Amino acid sequence: MAGKDYQLAYGKESFTVTLEEEIETEVIEPKSDLALENFQAEFKKALGNPVASAPLTELVHEGEEVVIVASDFTRLAYRTSGYLNLLLDELNQAGIKDENITVVIASGTHRSQNEEEDIAVVGEEVYQRVDIEQHDCQAEDLKNLGNTSRGTEVKINRTVYEADRLILTGGINYHMIAGFGGGRKSILPGVAGYNSIQENHSLALEATADSNFAVEATKIRPGVLKGNIVAEDMLEAAQKLEPDFIINVVVNGNKEYLTFAAGDLKEAFIAGTKVAEEAFGIPVADKFDLILTSCGGYPKDIQLYQSIKPLINAGYAIKEGGTIVLFSNCSQGVGNDKFLDWFDYGSPEKIREALHNEFSMLGYVALMAAEISTRNNVILVSELADEVVARVGMIPAASAQKALIKAKKLGEIKKAAIMPQGALTFPIVK
Repeated sequence: MAGKDYQLAYGKESFTVTLEEEIETEVIEPKSDLALENFQAEFKKALGNPVASAPLTELVHEGEEVVIVASDFTRLAYRTSGYLNLLLDELNQAGIKDENITVVIASGTHRSQNEEEDIAVVGEEVYQRVDIEQHDCQAEDLKNLGNTSRGTEVKINRTVYEADRLILTGGINYHMIAGFGGGRKSILPGVAGYNSIQENHSLALEATADSNFAVEATKIRPGVLKGNIVAEDMLEAAQKLEPDFIINVVVNGNKEYLTFAAGDLKEAFIAGTKVAEEAFGIPVADKFDLILTSCGGYPKDIQLYQSIKPLINAGYAIKEGGTIVLFSNCSQGVGNDKFLDWFDYGSPEKIREALHNEFSMLGYVALMAAEISTRNNVILVSELADEVVARVGMIPAASAQKALIKAKKLGEIKKAAIMPQGALTFPIVK
């Protein structure tokens, strides 16, 4: 039977998937023609013509202590190292010496970085020029800025709080609970206290307390900012610090810069989300019977935990009872044994109940995955043991061919989608 081949990245290799021509198939992938040809020139232009702000060189003054917040090693795709040296040069020209600049790594609740990881994040040149400080969400000297209107305690890194001038860097993409990453997230969760982060993220439960993943009315979802209480709470917390300037990037699957959104905390961020929407928000006419999705290969698919994002994105475009095939090598296993433990509650309702008792982002991601696999069939092509795959409510398959055989047995397939960069792309059903 005639068919068409599609490539899906898997670790450092790929699988070829063949779907019959009779199956109406759509490829959901990022737009490929938006990359900047000369990012250095565009970076300088963005700093000189920022959104809703004076140029950076007019905001800083000689002798001031400047703190730059940078995303940690889990966000290497943002390529902070590609432009941070240019930012230092710009500050130098405005009279700010390297010894008056500190880079604070926005690690949130993640562990501190080692020297090799610091260099990977900021670049060798910047590592040698300025002080690099690791944020500690459990530090005793966090500055308490009070509470947000929703009751979230706002405790912030002391160095960040004491800066004369504060510059936030980061990346903008679709985010499962914050609508979009970037902007205010450099503060909360980036350089906030542990309790602040947990209290903010636990607001996501309000979207699922009396409903389920399939309810389209929830505002706590990728691509939504207005009415998203998690996102709004993050912004309110960040505004307590009054950051002077942000520089956010949008990058594609090849780590090419698509834009530099520079300027005001809120307005520049919104401008950046428009580029992210154009590049990664892909309209589709209807939901699908089958979606085959990949994280995009190594290193995005080294762990199951970080591979849930493409599953969540696909979950918004799959028909109820349909089948999602997720390609994730999982060469480093599940990623966190505590993540696996959450599935032992046995049902989304039990996971949600446990989260209300003690919130954990690990548990929330498990909840999202469990709600999808409860309403649909999820086949996982990975290196994980079959019993581990079954434990997380998914169906194991050793190859693309075996996954397709299983998918066809689970239901009729008339309409299918291929998502080669499932962690980046977000299908928008019209």
